[in-house]
Amino acid sequence: MLTTTATSSSGNIASQSQSQSHPQILLQGKTFDNFINAIKSPKSREGYTTSLKRYLNHLKLTEVNDLLINQQYPRLIESQIIDYIMTLRNDGLAYASIQFMVAPIMTFYSLNDIVLNRKKISRYFGEYKRAVKDRAYTVEEINKALQTADQRMKLVILLLTSTGQRIGSLSVLTLGSLTRIEDYGIYKVTIYEGTNNEYYTFTTREFANAYEDYMAYRQRCGEKISFNNETKKWEPEQTPLIRKQFDVTDLLQARHPQFMDTNSIRKILGSHLVKCGIRNVEHPTAPKSTKRCRKAVALANGFRKFTISSFIRAGLRHEIRELLVDHSTQLDQNYFRPGEEEVLEQYILAEPYLTMDPSVRLSQENQTLTMDRNKLESRLERLEQVCKDFM
Repeated sequence: MLTTTATSSSGNIASQSQSQSHPQILLQGKTFDNFINAIKSPKSREGYTTSLKRYLNHLKLTEVNDLLINQQYPRLIESQIIDYIMTLRNDGLAYASIQFMVAPIMTFYSLNDIVLNRKKISRYFGEYKRAVKDRAYTVEEINKALQTADQRMKLVILLLTSTGQRIGSLSVLTLGSLTRIEDYGIYKVTIYEGTNNEYYTFTTREFANAYEDYMAYRQRCGEKISFNNETKKWEPEQTPLIRKQFDVTDLLQARHPQFMDTNSIRKILGSHLVKCGIRNVEHPTAPKSTKRCRKAVALANGFRKFTISSFIRAGLRHEIRELLVDHSTQLDQNYFRPGEEEVLEQYILAEPYLTMDPSVRLSQENQTLTMDRNKLESRLERLEQVCKDFM
């Protein structure tokens, strides 16, 4: 009975594939809505949708409902997932990538009350091993990328370098996400604002200068933006921080900035790093191969590694540096809540390590020393006044 059903389903799938060489996958309907609405994070929804679509394509299915055809036969579903895993392994995907791509499929069946043997399926992921010994970008490489970058790309690189944030968070940043801290001439960045994953970090003064140059350029092109001295933010606050490229001679385009999605940001960043000689394009040698060529430095995570390494070199407290890059501190947030001033003081210690231009770094160090001297003199004055009052 089970074999007959499986053969019938395979026959239906085969006939669909023959009748439609490039089937259009429909991610809609109640089944899909129930699945995607159970995912909390918008970014996770994007990843889960992509993984589910890829699995549907593997099975030559066009609708999400088709995944439930054999819901009465969980062992058959398990065999389909295992076959998919083996296909991914043959394509050269790493253990972590396979795990990431199969997790949404397991979640889909779990939400539809189909019990699968997760332990059995996970045994087919293969052995975990590093594909490459990855490293961070060096200061020289980042400087090289900045030398040929336009204003928008310079903003992207310095934002990744000074904050260590994940590239997936760039696409949702708005002008309202950044608040200028006048005393230091830097910006506070609120990431994943309005979600349970919200956290904040800071930027370098080098980034602040690049950001203000980028805003001035957009103003010159006709975009209606301005800096509010009361809120210390650029407005309108819902305007995208990183906007799509536009025709500077077209006032309509200039005044209506469009958000860039994560894939677009990754694409322009990768293209720029290839042009300036930091990365190479490596095509698979096997015919029709989809195997991805891994690099020694991850496209975006190489900047994050650089930032975290800089925090360590600067001697930042472990708990605070973990907060600055959105890592778990292994402490309950109800018990460890450092004040913003405390976190900022720690970040300033790392700013020289995060600044790329040597001349800017020297200028910032002098500015920081001047500020520290002024604070010390102010404290001495208050101490002298207390002593006089006491006498």
